[in-house]
Amino acid sequence: MSLPLVPFQPDRLQNLRWSFPSQYGFARDLLFVPLIPTEVLRVAREYPIGFHRTEQGCEVVAYLGDADGRANRFVDAQGRWTGGYVPFWLRVRPFMLGASGASVLLDPALVGVAGTYAFTEDGSAFSAEAEDVARQLDRVQRGAAALSAAVALLLETEVAQAAAGGPRAGLAFVPAARPAEVLSSDMAGWYARDPRAVELAIAASFSTAFLPATAESPVTLDTAHAPTEATLRQAAVAPLYVPTALPADLDWLDTGEKIAF
Repeated sequence: MSLPLVPFQPDRLQNLRWSFPSQYGFARDLLFVPLIPTEVLRVAREYPIGFHRTEQGCEVVAYLGDADGRANRFVDAQGRWTGGYVPFWLRVRPFMLGASGASVLLDPALVGVAGTYAFTEDGSAFSAEAEDVARQLDRVQRGAAALSAAVALLLETEVAQAAAGGPRAGLAFVPAARPAEVLSSDMAGWYARDPRAVELAIAASFSTAFLPATAESPVTLDTAHAPTEATLRQAAVAPLYVPTALPADLDWLDTGEKIAF
């Protein structure tokens, strides 16, 4: 079901209230979600980071799909989020950013006359809570261009490599050994071009450890057609360092911060 979007403006949201999600059934079929700059390092510790081209540019995404690409593996049957961190754009629903700016998704489960927070105070101006949301969405929008440019550079130089079909088609990932293969020979040059691209490549390569394993081949008793044995050799991976996220790196609704409206 397609839900209507309205501009995030006081005159369009009079007498309405909103709540943030307490369950995530709406994301059950979502295979990836865009990320904002301040959550990339946090996400890299739990979810595979991929890159995606859109009509608006390039974006960083967290891959949430299962091995078959059929469903979000982090939403259970009751709609609860089973991961340790909920990506920003899922936590701030019904707020969204589009080509025309900040918008509100009129999801009846989150927007109505009985939500937690009021959009307006007197019908003509945002409430203090809505003003806080507007400031944070503006901050996210201002950081999007630099992040998109970093992704574009990694795609153009093939540091990030497109998935070979299957459920991850349309996305690109940075293989674990790729930064050592491509960046290490000219690290100073890469930092001069775009230091954000270097850090993004390292975080993304680290996160590939969390890609879901593909389904195992079926067991067969037909020895004549059994698959041949192969010796698996893990590619050498240079040590990678992903720094611990500092409070300044965490976004305004991060579950590790005590935020009160």
